[in-house]
Amino acid sequence: MKPCKAAYKIVRDGDNEIFKGFGFRHLSDATQYYVHPDNQSYKNTTTLCQPIGEAVMLLTDFVISITEDAGTNGDICYSDTATQIYLDMPVQAEWHANNITSVYRYRAMLDNSSVRVGAYDADDNYIVSNPVSFTETFKIIPVLVLLLAQKILTDNAYKNAFLWFCDFPDAATFVNIHEDFYQSYKNNDYQVNYIDIKNSAPSYPQSFASEFSVIQENRKSVPQANDVVVTAFAADEFRDEFRELIPSLPDEFILPENLKTISNAIVSGDIRALLLHGPAGTGKTVSCKLICRETELPVMQTVNCTENLDEFILGKFLPEGDKIVFSESYVTKAIRYGGAIIFEEINFARPQHLAFLNSLLDDNGFVLLDNGERVKRHKNFRFFATMNLGYYGTKELNQALYNRFNAVFELSELPDDAIRRMLIARVPECAEQTDSLLSVYHKLKKKINNEELDMVISPRNIENWARLAKYEGYIQAAEKTIIPVAKCDRSVEEAFRGIIMLYKWV
Repeated sequence: MKPCKAAYKIVRDGDNEIFKGFGFRHLSDATQYYVHPDNQSYKNTTTLCQPIGEAVMLLTDFVISITEDAGTNGDICYSDTATQIYLDMPVQAEWHANNITSVYRYRAMLDNSSVRVGAYDADDNYIVSNPVSFTETFKIIPVLVLLLAQKILTDNAYKNAFLWFCDFPDAATFVNIHEDFYQSYKNNDYQVNYIDIKNSAPSYPQSFASEFSVIQENRKSVPQANDVVVTAFAADEFRDEFRELIPSLPDEFILPENLKTISNAIVSGDIRALLLHGPAGTGKTVSCKLICRETELPVMQTVNCTENLDEFILGKFLPEGDKIVFSESYVTKAIRYGGAIIFEEINFARPQHLAFLNSLLDDNGFVLLDNGERVKRHKNFRFFATMNLGYYGTKELNQALYNRFNAVFELSELPDDAIRRMLIARVPECAEQTDSLLSVYHKLKKKINNEELDMVISPRNIENWARLAKYEGYIQAAEKTIIPVAKCDRSVEEAFRGIIMLYKWV
């Protein structure tokens, strides 16, 4: 039996709603999601499979329960190689409250390619297979849960995605978890037997409860961002003329929770130089300005290293009347009087134009100006830098400079809520289409990443698309904002159009 392919052939007569799984129904509107060319879908009409989706949600609820109350209500035990796994899992009460199933507990065993499964009622009695109480759907779900557990144990990237989904469930991650699992296990063949295994529990050395309880304890030991109060510089720390340079940003921009402790370290001086890196469109520069807004730190100058960084970054001699005088830049003023400087895309800069940073960011920071003056770094000077990795034209930072950053922080992809908030605030007309816009965005990113294409799509592209769509509709606007991301690769352009055409655009 091939469980993943068998799952796609299960049809629920008279059941038009999925109980768990973000509302995607078998043989229905799940076709809005990108169909992988290798998918063996039932009648080629679905990309998401209801039994797999429900198995994902059941395991998610189970992992959450055992991390909160380790080992008291079921567990998943496994051998060191994860080729033998034992599952003892209750079915959550809401499944019974909604009359989804009469199964109250599953027990299942995986031994290489052999699977044994038993289902149990409210009194923990073995349920004999029959069409009423133990349908094909609920026969296959525990098999899928068992294999999902094995995928988590043997694929660290998948494990991280799954744990993220446990904490922050969203449709895009749900689809990715579903698809990755299917592609990994679609051709795997198992001998499945449905028998009473209540008294056959093996003693494997590892367990989900013990592993995830450690993870949970480690999480608890980390200060929760919601409990962190960001402090600010005192009002008299900066000149009045410079306080006008404290960033003012629209309300839709909110300081990420994971930057609150860093913000406090910046105020105290434990972090003087911060480097943010990550993909395009993740809000690196905005994050720097948000830190400065919340800490009331003036941003004296923002320098785009692809354009504006040159040998005169600290100032230059200029004619003034009949004299030639040295004019300080705002970079130098920040060093002298305190304030923040932001270097955007620092790894685009020529190394000779960054040389002054080595002495500036040292313990006894200073710079030498072209007029011969030695300027000591002010105690409230702060240096921010951002960079993308792996883009054409970028350079690897000198190790000596890299080591002078007190903290290096990677900004991951913006969460959907942040992108949605940004889109609605900037383009209110797109409010009803934000779910579709986000879904397209994730599908395009997945295609680019899976096929390792030399292309980048970011929330900026989606915003530009929504802005232009006000005038000529989403399909037309996509030709000028989204399709160009494909860089004239005709096959990719057609793939992008195919994804966009799956949606109903108003």
